[in-house]
Amino acid sequence: MKKFAAVLFLASLFLMCIGRAGAQVVHLANSTNANLLLPVPMGYDSLELARLEFIYEQTDVDTVLSQSRDEYYILSVGDVYSYYEDYAGYRLDSACNVVNWIVTYAQGDSLSALYPSNGQRPEVLHNMRTGLFTVNEYNVFDFYQYKDSTARFAWTLLPDTTTVCGYACRKAEATFRGIRWTAWYAPSIPIPAGPWKLNGLPGLVLWAYDDKGTHDMKLTAARKAHEKTICERVKGYFHMKRERVNALLERSRTAPTTYKSLSGLTVTRTDAHGNPLPEPAKRKFHVPFELE
Repeated sequence: MKKFAAVLFLASLFLMCIGRAGAQVVHLANSTNANLLLPVPMGYDSLELARLEFIYEQTDVDTVLSQSRDEYYILSVGDVYSYYEDYAGYRLDSACNVVNWIVTYAQGDSLSALYPSNGQRPEVLHNMRTGLFTVNEYNVFDFYQYKDSTARFAWTLLPDTTTVCGYACRKAEATFRGIRWTAWYAPSIPIPAGPWKLNGLPGLVLWAYDDKGTHDMKLTAARKAHEKTICERVKGYFHMKRERVNALLERSRTAPTTYKSLSGLTVTRTDAHGNPLPEPAKRKFHVPFELE
Protein backbone atom coordinates (compact mmCIF):
# COMPACT_ATOMS: atom_id res chain seq x y z
CA MET A 1 0.00 0.00 0.00
CA LYS A 2 1.03 3.63 -0.34
CA LYS A 3 1.71 4.67 3.22
CA PHE A 4 -0.63 7.28 4.67
CA ALA A 5 2.09 9.91 4.50
CA ALA A 6 5.49 9.17 6.01
CA VAL A 7 4.92 11.36 9.04
CA LEU A 8 1.65 9.68 9.95
CA PHE A 9 3.14 6.20 9.64
CA LEU A 10 6.23 7.06 11.70
CA ALA A 11 4.00 8.49 14.37
CA SER A 12 1.96 5.30 14.54
CA LEU A 13 5.16 3.31 14.88
CA PHE A 14 6.32 5.63 17.65
CA LEU A 15 3.12 5.02 19.57
CA MET A 16 3.61 1.30 19.10
CA CYS A 17 7.18 1.29 20.35
CA ILE A 18 6.33 3.19 23.54
CA GLY A 19 4.19 0.28 24.57
CA ARG A 20 0.58 0.92 23.62
CA ALA A 21 -0.84 -2.37 22.42
CA GLY A 22 -3.50 -3.03 19.81
CA ALA A 23 -4.68 -0.90 16.91
CA GLN A 24 -3.24 2.59 16.88
CA VAL A 25 -5.17 5.85 16.64
CA VAL A 26 -2.63 8.50 15.73
CA HIS A 27 -3.02 12.17 16.73
CA LEU A 28 -0.74 14.50 14.78
CA ALA A 29 -2.70 17.74 14.59
CA ASN A 30 -2.00 20.65 16.92
CA SER A 31 -2.74 24.37 16.94
CA THR A 32 0.19 24.98 14.57
CA ASN A 33 -0.24 22.34 11.87
CA ALA A 34 -3.93 21.39 11.98
CA ASN A 35 -4.69 23.08 8.64
CA LEU A 36 -1.40 22.23 6.93
CA LEU A 37 -1.32 19.47 4.31
CA LEU A 38 0.20 16.09 5.01
CA PRO A 39 3.09 15.13 2.70
CA VAL A 40 2.16 13.07 -0.35
CA PRO A 41 3.75 9.59 -0.43
CA MET A 42 6.46 9.29 -3.08
CA GLY A 43 8.88 6.66 -4.37
CA TYR A 44 6.37 4.27 -5.97
CA ASP A 45 6.24 2.79 -9.47
CA SER A 46 2.78 2.15 -10.89
CA LEU A 47 2.61 -1.35 -12.37
CA GLU A 48 -0.96 -1.97 -13.55
CA LEU A 49 -4.61 -1.54 -12.68
CA ALA A 50 -6.14 -4.28 -10.56
CA ARG A 51 -9.07 -6.18 -12.04
CA LEU A 52 -10.31 -8.04 -8.98
CA GLU A 53 -10.10 -7.68 -5.21
CA PHE A 54 -10.41 -10.38 -2.55
CA ILE A 55 -10.80 -9.58 1.15
CA TYR A 56 -9.52 -12.08 3.72
CA GLU A 57 -9.95 -12.33 7.45
CA GLN A 58 -6.54 -13.25 8.83
CA THR A 59 -6.01 -14.68 12.31
CA ASP A 60 -2.49 -15.00 13.71
CA VAL A 61 -1.80 -16.70 17.03
CA ASP A 62 1.31 -16.15 19.15
CA THR A 63 1.44 -19.43 21.07
CA VAL A 64 4.17 -18.12 23.40
CA LEU A 65 2.08 -15.15 24.57
CA SER A 66 -1.23 -17.02 24.13
CA GLN A 67 -2.52 -14.04 22.15
CA SER A 68 -4.26 -13.77 18.80
CA ARG A 69 -4.97 -11.00 16.31
CA ASP A 70 -7.86 -10.91 13.87
CA GLU A 71 -7.36 -8.47 11.01
CA TYR A 72 -8.50 -7.97 7.44
CA TYR A 73 -6.25 -8.02 4.40
CA ILE A 74 -7.00 -7.40 0.74
CA LEU A 75 -5.52 -9.14 -2.31
CA SER A 76 -5.60 -6.93 -5.41
CA VAL A 77 -5.14 -8.91 -8.65
CA GLY A 78 -4.26 -7.66 -12.13
CA ASP A 79 -3.16 -9.48 -15.27
CA VAL A 80 0.45 -9.86 -14.10
CA TYR A 81 0.65 -8.83 -10.45
CA SER A 82 -1.11 -9.48 -7.17
CA TYR A 83 -0.68 -7.39 -4.04
CA TYR A 84 -1.53 -8.45 -0.47
CA GLU A 85 -1.82 -5.66 2.11
CA ASP A 86 -3.76 -4.77 5.22
CA TYR A 87 -7.26 -3.53 4.51
CA ALA A 88 -7.05 -0.59 6.91
CA GLY A 89 -4.13 0.87 4.95
CA TYR A 90 -5.93 0.21 1.66
CA ARG A 91 -8.96 2.16 2.88
CA LEU A 92 -6.77 5.02 4.09
CA ASP A 93 -5.18 5.26 0.65
CA SER A 94 -8.57 5.12 -1.05
CA ALA A 95 -9.95 7.92 1.10
CA CYS A 96 -6.92 10.10 0.36
CA ASN A 97 -6.94 9.30 -3.36
CA VAL A 98 -10.53 10.52 -3.65
CA VAL A 99 -9.34 14.02 -2.73
CA ASN A 100 -6.01 13.72 -4.61
CA TRP A 101 -4.12 13.58 -1.31
CA ILE A 102 -5.23 17.08 -0.30
CA VAL A 103 -5.44 16.06 3.36
CA THR A 104 -4.70 18.24 6.38
CA TYR A 105 -3.17 17.00 9.60
CA ALA A 106 -6.53 17.39 11.31
CA GLN A 107 -8.25 15.34 8.62
CA GLY A 108 -5.44 12.82 8.93
CA ASP A 109 -6.28 12.37 12.60
CA SER A 110 -9.90 11.66 11.72
CA LEU A 111 -8.96 9.13 9.04
CA SER A 112 -6.51 7.39 11.35
CA ALA A 113 -9.29 6.99 13.91
CA LEU A 114 -11.54 5.47 11.25
CA TYR A 115 -8.90 3.00 10.00
CA PRO A 116 -6.53 2.16 12.88
CA SER A 117 -3.57 -0.13 12.24
CA ASN A 118 -1.00 -1.86 14.46
CA GLY A 119 1.76 -0.82 12.04
CA GLN A 120 3.44 -4.24 11.70
CA ARG A 121 1.69 -5.67 8.70
CA PRO A 122 3.78 -6.86 5.73
CA GLU A 123 2.97 -6.09 2.10
CA VAL A 124 3.52 -8.78 -0.54
CA LEU A 125 3.81 -8.02 -4.26
CA HIS A 126 3.74 -11.07 -6.54
CA ASN A 127 4.69 -11.18 -10.21
CA MET A 128 2.52 -14.12 -11.24
CA ARG A 129 4.40 -14.62 -14.52
CA THR A 130 7.95 -14.78 -13.18
CA GLY A 131 7.13 -16.00 -9.66
CA LEU A 132 9.11 -13.15 -8.06
CA PHE A 133 7.88 -11.76 -4.74
CA THR A 134 8.75 -8.35 -3.35
CA VAL A 135 8.04 -8.13 0.39
CA ASN A 136 7.93 -4.96 2.50
CA GLU A 137 8.28 -5.33 6.28
CA TYR A 138 8.09 -2.66 8.99
CA ASN A 139 10.05 -2.71 12.20
CA VAL A 140 9.58 0.37 14.41
CA PHE A 141 11.45 3.09 12.43
CA ASP A 142 13.02 0.76 9.84
CA PHE A 143 11.48 -0.21 6.51
CA TYR A 144 12.85 -3.45 5.01
CA GLN A 145 12.38 -4.88 1.53
CA TYR A 146 13.52 -8.17 0.06
CA LYS A 147 13.07 -10.14 -3.15
CA ASP A 148 12.05 -13.79 -3.07
CA SER A 149 12.36 -15.83 -6.26
CA THR A 150 12.27 -19.28 -4.64
CA ALA A 151 8.80 -19.30 -3.06
CA ARG A 152 7.70 -22.56 -4.64
CA PHE A 153 5.16 -24.82 -2.93
CA ALA A 154 5.29 -28.56 -3.67
CA TRP A 155 1.54 -29.02 -3.40
CA THR A 156 -0.15 -32.38 -3.03
CA LEU A 157 -3.61 -32.14 -4.59
CA LEU A 158 -6.31 -33.97 -2.63
CA PRO A 159 -9.88 -35.01 -3.53
CA ASP A 160 -11.54 -33.25 -0.56
CA THR A 161 -14.00 -30.45 -1.31
CA THR A 162 -15.62 -27.59 0.59
CA THR A 163 -17.33 -24.27 -0.09
CA VAL A 164 -15.73 -20.95 0.84
CA CYS A 165 -17.66 -17.70 0.40
CA GLY A 166 -19.93 -19.44 -2.12
CA TYR A 167 -17.10 -20.89 -4.24
CA ALA A 168 -16.52 -24.63 -4.65
CA CYS A 169 -12.99 -25.42 -3.49
CA ARG A 170 -10.57 -28.32 -3.56
CA LYS A 171 -7.89 -29.17 -1.02
CA ALA A 172 -4.10 -29.13 -1.26
CA GLU A 173 -1.27 -29.52 1.23
CA ALA A 174 2.41 -28.54 1.25
CA THR A 175 5.30 -27.94 3.63
CA PHE A 176 7.04 -24.63 2.96
CA ARG A 177 10.04 -23.35 4.91
CA GLY A 178 9.23 -25.30 8.03
CA ILE A 179 5.46 -24.82 8.13
CA ARG A 180 2.85 -27.31 6.95
CA TRP A 181 0.01 -25.63 5.04
CA THR A 182 -3.49 -26.71 4.06
CA ALA A 183 -5.02 -24.66 1.25
CA TRP A 184 -8.47 -24.65 -0.29
CA TYR A 185 -8.44 -23.28 -3.84
CA ALA A 186 -11.21 -22.44 -6.31
CA PRO A 187 -10.74 -23.94 -9.81
CA SER A 188 -13.44 -21.54 -11.05
CA ILE A 189 -11.08 -18.61 -10.32
CA PRO A 190 -8.02 -19.50 -12.46
CA ILE A 191 -5.54 -17.26 -10.67
CA PRO A 192 -2.36 -19.01 -9.37
CA ALA A 193 -2.11 -16.78 -6.30
CA GLY A 194 -3.48 -16.28 -2.83
CA PRO A 195 -2.90 -14.53 0.48
CA TRP A 196 0.69 -13.92 1.61
CA LYS A 197 3.03 -16.00 -0.68
CA LEU A 198 0.66 -18.89 -1.29
CA ASN A 199 0.78 -19.65 -5.01
CA GLY A 200 1.07 -22.29 -7.69
CA LEU A 201 -2.34 -23.96 -7.50
CA PRO A 202 -4.83 -24.27 -10.39
CA GLY A 203 -7.09 -21.70 -8.80
CA LEU A 204 -7.07 -18.85 -6.29
CA VAL A 205 -6.42 -19.86 -2.67
CA LEU A 206 -9.53 -18.85 -0.73
CA TRP A 207 -8.68 -20.41 2.64
CA ALA A 208 -5.36 -21.47 4.11
CA TYR A 209 -4.12 -22.47 7.55
CA ASP A 210 -1.13 -24.22 9.10
CA ASP A 211 -0.97 -27.38 11.17
CA LYS A 212 0.10 -25.53 14.34
CA GLY A 213 -2.94 -23.25 14.41
CA THR A 214 -0.87 -20.07 14.16
CA HIS A 215 -2.11 -18.76 10.79
CA ASP A 216 -5.59 -18.79 9.27
CA MET A 217 -6.57 -16.72 6.21
CA LYS A 218 -10.09 -17.05 4.82
CA LEU A 219 -11.92 -15.18 2.07
CA THR A 220 -14.85 -13.04 3.22
CA ALA A 221 -15.66 -11.06 0.06
CA ALA A 222 -14.79 -10.83 -3.64
CA ARG A 223 -15.45 -7.92 -5.97
CA LYS A 224 -14.32 -6.08 -9.08
CA ALA A 225 -11.57 -3.55 -8.45
CA HIS A 226 -12.41 0.15 -8.80
CA GLU A 227 -9.48 2.21 -10.12
CA LYS A 228 -6.98 0.45 -7.86
CA THR A 229 -3.38 0.78 -9.10
CA ILE A 230 -0.93 -1.90 -8.03
CA CYS A 231 2.35 -0.18 -7.14
CA GLU A 232 5.86 -1.14 -6.11
CA ARG A 233 7.79 0.80 -3.49
CA VAL A 234 11.18 1.69 -5.01
CA LYS A 235 12.63 4.15 -2.48
CA GLY A 236 13.00 4.48 1.27
CA TYR A 237 13.69 0.85 2.18
CA PHE A 238 16.69 -1.12 3.40
CA HIS A 239 17.20 -3.83 0.77
CA MET A 240 18.28 -7.11 2.34
CA LYS A 241 18.09 -10.86 1.95
CA ARG A 242 14.98 -12.60 3.20
CA GLU A 243 16.85 -14.47 5.94
CA ARG A 244 18.33 -11.22 7.27
CA VAL A 245 14.97 -9.48 7.42
CA ASN A 246 13.32 -12.40 9.21
CA ALA A 247 16.18 -12.55 11.72
CA LEU A 248 15.95 -8.81 12.46
CA LEU A 249 12.20 -9.00 12.98
CA GLU A 250 12.49 -11.99 15.29
CA ARG A 251 15.25 -10.41 17.37
CA SER A 252 13.42 -7.11 17.70
CA ARG A 253 10.13 -8.70 18.73
CA THR A 254 11.29 -11.58 20.92
CA ALA A 255 14.65 -10.64 22.47
CA PRO A 256 14.63 -8.55 25.69
CA THR A 257 17.01 -5.93 24.29
CA THR A 258 16.71 -2.26 23.41
CA TYR A 259 15.77 -1.68 19.79
CA LYS A 260 18.51 -0.10 17.69
CA SER A 261 17.36 1.42 14.43
CA LEU A 262 19.35 0.84 11.25
CA SER A 263 18.26 4.31 10.13
CA GLY A 264 19.99 5.99 13.06
CA LEU A 265 16.77 7.00 14.81
CA THR A 266 16.38 6.22 18.50
CA VAL A 267 13.36 5.22 20.55
CA THR A 268 12.90 6.79 23.97
CA ARG A 269 10.08 5.69 26.26
CA THR A 270 8.71 8.24 28.72
CA ASP A 271 5.88 8.43 31.22
CA ALA A 272 3.08 11.01 31.17
CA HIS A 273 5.41 13.59 32.73
CA GLY A 274 8.25 13.12 30.25
CA ASN A 275 10.43 11.08 32.57
CA PRO A 276 12.49 8.33 30.86
CA LEU A 277 11.36 4.74 31.31
CA PRO A 278 13.51 1.63 30.97
CA GLU A 279 13.03 -0.59 27.93
CA PRO A 280 10.78 -3.48 28.99
CA ALA A 281 12.41 -6.89 28.79
CA LYS A 282 9.25 -8.23 27.24
CA ARG A 283 8.43 -10.27 24.17
CA LYS A 284 6.24 -8.55 21.57
CA PHE A 285 3.61 -10.22 19.43
CA HIS A 286 5.41 -12.30 16.81
CA VAL A 287 4.08 -15.05 14.55
CA PRO A 288 6.55 -15.90 11.74
CA PHE A 289 5.36 -17.30 8.42
CA GLU A 290 8.73 -18.92 7.74
CA LEU A 291 10.96 -20.96 10.08
CA GLU A 292 13.78 -21.59 7.60
